[in-house]
Amino acid sequence: MVSKISWFGGHMARTVRELQDRLRMVDMVLEVRDARIPFSSANPELEKLVRLKRRLLVLNKADLAAPDKQQAVLYRLEEQKLQALFTSSQKRGSIQKLLQAVTSRLQQDKPKADMLMIMAVGIPNSGKSSLINALRHAAKLGKHSSSGGKAATGATPGLTRHIAGFQVGERPTAFLMDTPGVMLPNVPNEQTGMRLALTGAVKDSIVGEERLVRHLLLELAHQALQSKGANQKRMQWPGMAEGEKMSLLQEAVLSAVNAASPAASDSHAFSSEVRHDDSTTALHSSQNDVDVDAGMATFHLAMKQNTLDQDRLSAVYRKVLVAYRTGDFGRYTLDSLT
Repeated sequence: MVSKISWFGGHMARTVRELQDRLRMVDMVLEVRDARIPFSSANPELEKLVRLKRRLLVLNKADLAAPDKQQAVLYRLEEQKLQALFTSSQKRGSIQKLLQAVTSRLQQDKPKADMLMIMAVGIPNSGKSSLINALRHAAKLGKHSSSGGKAATGATPGLTRHIAGFQVGERPTAFLMDTPGVMLPNVPNEQTGMRLALTGAVKDSIVGEERLVRHLLLELAHQALQSKGANQKRMQWPGMAEGEKMSLLQEAVLSAVNAASPAASDSHAFSSEVRHDDSTTALHSSQNDVDVDAGMATFHLAMKQNTLDQDRLSAVYRKVLVAYRTGDFGRYTLDSLT
C-alpha cells in the first residue's frame, strides 16, 4: 500500500530542525506546491512550521496542470484563507509576476527594512530550486550568489541536501533561501501517495512503474466519466473539438472507458457532487466502469511491444511516465476539486 510509505529519512528530519532554526530570521515563506496536485502536495509538517509566517503558496509547474481548473483551485485555497499564485519556472512572464508579488507584499508590510529574508519550502521535486534559479535570473542578480553557484536541480526527489541562499532583489536587499524537499512523514492515504508518485515526489521504484501507469489511467478515466453525458453510449474526450487529434494517453484512457461493459458505463457511478474527502472511495468504485487492461493494451500496441517481454514493457511504462510528466501528453490536474 502506498499509504504506508514513510520516506522521511534522517536528512529530512535534520532539514526540519534547520528550517525551524532559520525561520526565526525569515520575513516571508514561499510554500512551493505542484500545480497538478495542489492539495496532495501540501505537507502538514511544513504547515506547522510556517503557519505564523507571511506565506505565499506558489503553485509551480502550472504549464503542466489543466488550465480550466486553475480558477477553481484558487477559489478553494481562498476559502482556506491561503494566498496562492500559479507559476512556471519555464515561463519568464510567470516568474516576473511572482517576483513582483513577493517584493510588493514585503515592501508594503515592511517598508523600512534594509534586508529581507525569504525562504522556499515544499515537498521533493516540486521545482523549488528551478524556481529560485529563475527568480534570480529574472532579478538580473545572478552574480550575487552567497553559495557561489546555482541551486542544484533535477528530476530525482531529494537532490537538494543543503540550505542555499541567493539574492533576488534590491531596495531593499532580498535573499531567497532554498531548502531540501521535505516529504510527508506518512502519506495519509493511497490516493495521495499515488498522486505524489505520479508527479515525481516519490521515486518510481518505490511504487512500481506499471502500477503508476495503471493508476494514471484510472485517475483520468474517473475524470472523463464525471464529464460524461447521461445518455452518451461511447465516450469522447471531454471538451475536445471535432477532428482534434488526441494524445496517446487520451486514447488509452478512452479505450479503458469504452471497453468496459455497457451496464457499467450506463450506470455512471460518479456524481459531480462527490466530495473531495471521498475521492479514494469514488476512484476505487470506478474500476467497475473502467477496463484498465484495455488502456494498457493501447500503449503496448502504439509502441509495438511484446507483452511477454517484461523489460520492454518496463521501457514502455517509463516512456509513458516521462511523457506525462513533461506535458507531452497534455495538461492534467489530478486532485479532485469537487
